[in-house]
Amino acid sequence: MLRRVRNAVLIVVLVALLPATNAAASAGTTWKTHRSAAGFSVSAPSTWVDITSLTPDVIAKLSQVPSLSSYVDLVRNTKSIKLMLADVGPTAVTNRFSTNVNVIQAPTIGDLELHRQVEVAQLKATGLVVGAVRSSIVTLPAGPSLDVSYRARYSPGSRAISILQFIFIRNGEETALTYTTLPQLQSRYRPTFLRSARTFRFR
Repeated sequence: MLRRVRNAVLIVVLVALLPATNAAASAGTTWKTHRSAAGFSVSAPSTWVDITSLTPDVIAKLSQVPSLSSYVDLVRNTKSIKLMLADVGPTAVTNRFSTNVNVIQAPTIGDLELHRQVEVAQLKATGLVVGAVRSSIVTLPAGPSLDVSYRARYSPGSRAISILQFIFIRNGEETALTYTTLPQLQSRYRPTFLRSARTFRFR
């Protein structure tokens, strides 16, 4: 579990440091379902690009942000990262931040209540959390989940980041679905995050 928390923090830090792309995107509300070979699927707005999928279309968008190349290398070389989607629509351009979701999977033990206690303690121990860590156990279509939300700042003077996680435990494996945005965009994106989380399915 500790390794997964460290991986999740690393991913959020890297994404927070990436500039948004200048790609033009529709402001429409169409959604796309992304299916992972890791055995799950999740839907997100069509303006969210799959960084873990290096199709010609994705490469064209990533080429506009040279600093993304190192992040692509991280995704390629970190086996626990199963999916990474980043918003490259108008909101990302305006705010210079790509709101995103990533999915990490790793072996684990224990139940959701144990994970709730350990997760909160570990997050507070990092010294990066700003304010309270909120947690509860909820039921989503994919099953029972640990719902964790908090804000964090990863370096002095940097912008705080708002994080919403849904953690599932299934067959000895922990799956963490993590949504990240800026605090000022939290209320705007929350309905999108919740809608996306409700589309998450194990296959």
